[in-house]
Amino acid sequence: MKTKLTFLLVACLLISLLSGCGTNKDPGGTYGGGDDEIQDNPFDYEGPPEILGYVAHSGNWPGRDEDAPLEYSGGELEVPYRAEGDGAGRNVGFLLFLNGIPQPYRLNGQGEYGYMHPFTLREDNVEEQFTFNFVPVAGAAGETLTFTVANIFNADFEPDMVSSSNFGLYGDALSTINFIHFSADPETGAPGAEPLKALTSVTVTNELMTAEFVEKNLGAKVGMAVSDGETRQDRLDKTVYVFDTYDGKQELNDLDVTGRDSLHVALDICGIPGITYEVSFFADHVPLSDGAGAVWEVTLEKGKVARVEGDLSLDSLEGVTTFYAVACIRDGEDGNARSWGLIKTDSLPIWSQDKLDAGGLGDGNQTGSGTSAVSVTETPEALDENVRSLWYGQGDTVLVRKSDGLCLVDMRSGQVLAEGPVPDLKNAAYHPINGGFCAVGEAEGGGGAAVLTQTVPGGSGTVCVFLDSALSETDRFSLSALAGGDKNIMCAAISPDGRYVAFSIMNDGIYLYSRDTDKVTLLRDLTSGHRDENSGITMATGLWFNEDASKLVFADNAHFGSVGLDGEDLVCAGFDGFDPQGPVGYAGGKILFNENFFAASGAMAVADVDGLTSVIYKHSAQEGSGDLYVSRDGEYFATTAFDGDLTVRIYGSKDDSLHLEYTITDENEDVFNAAPGILILDDLKLCLVKIGGFSDIPARVVVLSFA
Repeated sequence: MKTKLTFLLVACLLISLLSGCGTNKDPGGTYGGGDDEIQDNPFDYEGPPEILGYVAHSGNWPGRDEDAPLEYSGGELEVPYRAEGDGAGRNVGFLLFLNGIPQPYRLNGQGEYGYMHPFTLREDNVEEQFTFNFVPVAGAAGETLTFTVANIFNADFEPDMVSSSNFGLYGDALSTINFIHFSADPETGAPGAEPLKALTSVTVTNELMTAEFVEKNLGAKVGMAVSDGETRQDRLDKTVYVFDTYDGKQELNDLDVTGRDSLHVALDICGIPGITYEVSFFADHVPLSDGAGAVWEVTLEKGKVARVEGDLSLDSLEGVTTFYAVACIRDGEDGNARSWGLIKTDSLPIWSQDKLDAGGLGDGNQTGSGTSAVSVTETPEALDENVRSLWYGQGDTVLVRKSDGLCLVDMRSGQVLAEGPVPDLKNAAYHPINGGFCAVGEAEGGGGAAVLTQTVPGGSGTVCVFLDSALSETDRFSLSALAGGDKNIMCAAISPDGRYVAFSIMNDGIYLYSRDTDKVTLLRDLTSGHRDENSGITMATGLWFNEDASKLVFADNAHFGSVGLDGEDLVCAGFDGFDPQGPVGYAGGKILFNENFFAASGAMAVADVDGLTSVIYKHSAQEGSGDLYVSRDGEYFATTAFDGDLTVRIYGSKDDSLHLEYTITDENEDVFNAAPGILILDDLKLCLVKIGGFSDIPARVVVLSFA
C-alpha cells in the first residue's frame, strides 16, 4: 500500500446566497480561494498546501425576498439553481434534503431519479444555471419544510488504492438552507430512487457526556478551541461537533475490510441544545437503509451526546466505497441553528483487496490528465501505430482501417474478430450493415472526392463496396454511374440491412437506389423551381436512414428533417438564434450541428428529428472552433479543443452534462496537425481517441472509460 499523506484541501467556501448558508467546519477555520493549477494526484504532492479550487452555489430566483419559501402546488417541483467554481471545484455533486430526509431528483428535468448527479461546470468562474426536478418525499398541504442543498466538493473523486489511498479533505460539503411551502399534498407513489439496504441493528441513544468522552474528543490535546473567559460548555452551546467511528476507532485515511462481512459504524453528535437532526449514512452518495428507514432523528441536549450506530453489511459494497454520514437539520428557522444546518463527516474509502482484484482496477498509468471519473483503460493490441481511421461497427465492435488492412475488434474482449484487405478506394467511409460493412469512397484513379463529414463522403467518382462479416468483398457498384455519371454527389447513406443506398446530388435532388430491384428513384426534386414545396431545401449535405429504415433523415447547412422512402411525408425545421455550419452526424434520432466557424462563439446544436426541435448548447469558443463527434447511439457527443495539448470532452446529448474531460499531451506535437478520430461506445462508456496516423506520423489510440 502506498504511503498515505494527509493533504490539506483549501476549498474556498465563498457563496453568494439568497437564503443563508451552513458549514460543517468550526467557525475558527480558514478558507481561501485562488487560481493555482490543480494537481493530478494531490496525495503525491510534497510541499506547502495548494488551493485546489473554489465553488459557489445558490438558488436562482431573482426578485424573491430572502427566506421567502418556494411554493409546491403539486406534480414535479422545478427548483432553479446556479453554481460556479474553478479548479477541482468545478466538479459538483448536489445532495438534496427535505426536512433532513434525502430527496431524490432529476437534473434539468432529464434522465432517471437519483440522489446525486455529479457533473463538471463547463468553464472556470462562469455561472452555470440548471434545475432540480423532484416530487417531495415529505410534506402536506399547509406545511413549510426546510429544503437543504449540499454540494460535495469534487464529488466524482474516489481513491483507487493504487495511485491514491485517501480523500484528504476532498468531499467537504457546502450547503444552503431554503424553505418549501406546500399548498398541495405530494403525489403518493411518485417516481424516485430507493436507498440501498446495507444496515442492520440501527439504534439511537442520547446519553450523558462522560469525562472520558470529553478527554478523548473535546480536550485541549485534540484541538478544541476555547477562547479566554469561555468555558467548554459555552463552546458547546454555540457549536456542533460530530465524531464518526468504525468498530469503535476513528479512521482518518482509509479502511481495509478484506475478509470481513460487516463493520460497526457510529456517529456521535453534541453541541447546541435543541437542534433536531436527521442522520443518514451514505455509500457512494446513496443513502443506506436498514429496511425500515434511511434517516434517524436526534435532538441535541445540554450535557449529552447523541449516537446513531449500526452494522454495515460489506457484501453490498463494491470495489472502493465512499462512506460518510450526514446530519441535516429539520428546522432551520433559528439563525444559530441554521449556521449548523448540515454537517458531514469526512469521506472514508472502505475497500477490500479481493474486490479490488475482482474489479480489475488499472495501474494508474495515464497519457494525460482528466476528471476523476475518467480512467485510461487497456488498449487492444490491434489499435497500434498503423491505425489510419476508426469506424463504428455493430454492437460493441470497432472497424479499424490500418495502413495494411482492415480488422474488426470486439471492444469488450479486445479480440480481433475478422481481418481483410483495404478496398481500393480513397477517402472511404465505412457504414455498418447487417452482416458486414459498406465502404463508400472515391475509386482509385478518380478525381477530387472529399470526405464531407466523418460518415458521409461524396464526389464525382463515388463507389460502394460491400464487405461481409469476414471483411471480404461481396459486391461493388458505381454510385456516380447511377447518378448519371457527371453529377456531383454530395453525400450518401446505406440502410442498416444494406438493401438501399440513398444519395444527394448538388442542385438536383435526393435519390434512392434499391439493390433488390436495381432501380433508382427520385425522392425529392431539389431544383430551384421546387424550393417552396421542399421548405427551402436546395440540397442535402447529410443523409442517414433512421434506426428501422422506415424513412430517410436529411440535413443541409440550415435545416433538418425526414422523408418517407416513397418521397412523401416530408417534414423539415430550421434554427432560431443559431447559425449552423452544417451537420456533423446522426444517431439515436438526433443530428449534431456545429456552428458557423465565422461565429466561433462555442455554440452547437442537437436536433431531434422526430420532434423537429433543437437545443443549443454553449461551450467555450475554443471548443466551438474544434471538431464535434456523435456517439454510436446518440446518447453522447464529444468536443475537442487544442491549446498545445488536445482536450477531449464528452457531454450528454439530452442535458449537456459533462461526463468526461481529458487532456492528451505528446512531446511530438505534429500528431496534432490533423483532426483526431473519436468514437464513443454508449453501452461500454468507452471513448476511443486516435491521434497521428497520417503521412509518416505513427498513430496513438487512447481508450478512456467514463461514468
